[in-house]
Amino acid sequence: MKNLKKYFWEMLGTLFIVLFGCGVAVYTNGNTVATSLAFGLVVMCMYYVTSNISGCHLNPAVTLAMLIKKEISFSDFALYIASQLLGGLLGGLLLYLFIRSRDNLGANMMQNLILFKEGITYKKDVTAYVIAMMVEIILTFVFVITIINVTKRKEDKGISGLVIGGALVLVHLLGIGLTGTSVNPARSFGVAIIQGGEALKQVWIFIIAPLIGGALAALCDKFIIEKK
Repeated sequence: MKNLKKYFWEMLGTLFIVLFGCGVAVYTNGNTVATSLAFGLVVMCMYYVTSNISGCHLNPAVTLAMLIKKEISFSDFALYIASQLLGGLLGGLLLYLFIRSRDNLGANMMQNLILFKEGITYKKDVTAYVIAMMVEIILTFVFVITIINVTKRKEDKGISGLVIGGALVLVHLLGIGLTGTSVNPARSFGVAIIQGGEALKQVWIFIIAPLIGGALAALCDKFIIEKK
């Protein structure tokens, strides 16, 4: 029963991330501050609800990092990710039910990578793909390495949710204007499937890049920070 609880909360917590985070993005037309706060606050809330049950991963990039650090078993790794992806899909479906439109569900799109010069329009080329990957890898690295280090110290337990939520707000403040900020394949997966079109074509970026960023964070912590 305990195992079922942790998978259930990984699913439900991820559902809430998509519903509240993407929902606020949709209703505020992608307002950077509002959307950043929505994602950070919902993760903070879910941390204090689920951290003692599942560890509050709610993100395949975090789960991969914990596997690399041998904090979880491979069976938990697989079931956590399945639960998170299901939660992301259900969150996207619920958001679609609320707004009754598939035109914009807050999906990540590298169309946000517009050059910072008026009159220059977005062009989808190899450079744009590389920049999008770099952005997501760096943002996820910062987010995941923060999670790893704030949760490993018992004295930080009381403030861990605040720090994790704050880190997610931080990466969104930069990333929203570039890729919409994924840093979480489950957050991108569900809404891309439902929204379809260009969002679905580009979703691979927002699955692969966060996983790379999460893996790099775990390796950095394991071989650099812990070796001090």
